Amino acid sequence: MKKLLTVVTGILVTSISMAQEKRGPFQLDGTITGKDNGYVYLRYGNGFYIEDSCAIKNGAFSFQGMLSEPVLATISSNGESGIDFYLDPAQMTINIKSPAFQEATITGSGTQKDYQELLNERASVQQEMAPLSRAFEDANKLYLKAIQARKSDAELSTLKAKADAAKEKLAPLQEKARDVSYGFFRSHPDSYVTAAELRYFTSYMKPETLKSYISKLSPWLQTSIYGRELTDILEKIQNGSPGSRAQLFSQRDINGNPVSLTDFKGKYLLLDFWASWCLPCRKNNTHLKELYALYKDKGLTILSIADNDNKADEWKKAIAKDGVDIWNHVLRGLDTGKFKEDGKPQPGDIYNMYGVHAVPTEILINPEGVIIARFGSGGDDYEQLDTKLAEIF
Repeated sequence: MKKLLTVVTGILVTSISMAQEKRGPFQLDGTITGKDNGYVYLRYGNGFYIEDSCAIKNGAFSFQGMLSEPVLATISSNGESGIDFYLDPAQMTINIKSPAFQEATITGSGTQKDYQELLNERASVQQEMAPLSRAFEDANKLYLKAIQARKSDAELSTLKAKADAAKEKLAPLQEKARDVSYGFFRSHPDSYVTAAELRYFTSYMKPETLKSYISKLSPWLQTSIYGRELTDILEKIQNGSPGSRAQLFSQRDINGNPVSLTDFKGKYLLLDFWASWCLPCRKNNTHLKELYALYKDKGLTILSIADNDNKADEWKKAIAKDGVDIWNHVLRGLDTGKFKEDGKPQPGDIYNMYGVHAVPTEILINPEGVIIARFGSGGDDYEQLDTKLAEIF
């Protein structure tokens, strides 16, 4: 068995307030149908990252290790996407029913039992969502291609209407799917799954809602690795929410010139968090151009901050294709290589400063440098941006 510890950080040393039974050794014994040789790979970590491998002998394999607390893991073979499940510091078994790693039965982990319960509760609504999600994605792609091809306004209007109609059909099911998870979180305040999975829903919550969920977690969960991560997310969202003074930063723009938040003092500044790979963001660029044309002479300026640090060429192409080079553009400032290693927040990451976990997100700052509105991740519905600007100007 070959084990690779990519990064070990101080976060492995857990708080003494954490329940002792949540840490200790684990053993995972497994079998796999239809695969008598080769290797199985186990990847896990929170605040650290471990990749372990084990040879398959007569369709069986085994892993051992130490855990500071339960952790989400992925098990796979060569070229397979794998299965996600929760490891506990316990004796566990996994019986994989296909060499393609598509289905497995896991026993011995109370955390995994909770996770399976959540997956079962989500299953029906996700099945219902699947065709509508594909229709929405297809409609968005057609609209984006038309924008890039500079099609006529009439054709763009037709395609946008189709994309909007697909979104309207999907939205109630997306809300229903979130409600299923929220119900699980409320009924399982003692489950590690709640703390771990709640992180994926913070972009839909305003600070007061997230704070309420965190406060209802069991004390040991609040001091767990994911519990502390939730508290940090809450703090960052609050930093980027109305009433807070905008966090100062400086970054090089698309032309290599320094851009600082203080450069925009005395104007209403809209921070536009986006990415070239984000279809809703690209569709949103058309609308932002309309707003900019309407209010730029009245004191509005825009600074777009792209999640494209490892794909700068695509960032530059998207700006040119969408015709949004009429305002300032910078990258978020994320060292993607380092982030993959340790997953820790980075001081120069503008997204981290403002608690942005999904794009598009818009944050509006007044001439005095105070945040007065937030739309998208952690804020109001994006559609309310127009109303807010109309009130101001």
